[in-house]
Amino acid sequence: MVWFDYMLDRLQQEDVSKIKEYFDFSPGEEKALSLWVFGRPAAGKTTTAELLLDLMRGMGHRVELVDGDAVRTLFDGNLGHSTRDRLAAFHRLIWINRLLQKQGIVTITATVAGSRYFRSIARANLINPRFIYLDCPFDIAAERDKKNLYKRAITGEVKHFYGVDLTYEVPLEYEMRIDSARLNPDEIVFEIMDHLMSTGILE
Repeated sequence: MVWFDYMLDRLQQEDVSKIKEYFDFSPGEEKALSLWVFGRPAAGKTTTAELLLDLMRGMGHRVELVDGDAVRTLFDGNLGHSTRDRLAAFHRLIWINRLLQKQGIVTITATVAGSRYFRSIARANLINPRFIYLDCPFDIAAERDKKNLYKRAITGEVKHFYGVDLTYEVPLEYEMRIDSARLNPDEIVFEIMDHLMSTGILE
């Protein structure tokens, strides 16, 4: 992780990170799609991403899931949930995406991405990014929350939680907005695949 920490320090000194400058892509390698399924906690991101992964693999695509929670657990034992630590974790998500894209692998990332600035960093540093916003009201997401994170955040047990003591910045820029309070996961995936295939993004 020494090289990555060095890269992260460099990026944090810049106003806008330029992660792709650290990767030497050859012509033809920059074709891998990067799908970002994002929304507030318990909006249905991971379930949607896993269904997309299975479907796209069944169609013969080389695709990998980059789950924000899993990446944090695997790599970010030293990071908390402050703004700086969230930015560091977000940089790592982008870094993993870029490594996979260099191999021509489609990526599906499931993450909260609650900051417009964070999302702008991802958009600026990924090849062929497609942002899919799962729009779910606070009350419904809190009701669905199996980890009881909303309840723990409201009581103060959990700090720096989007929608409670951190503002979830509703996105202004995305390729798709899906009402995940109205649609079930299968219907959400159908809408995503219909969009990707009808627009020629995915074959």
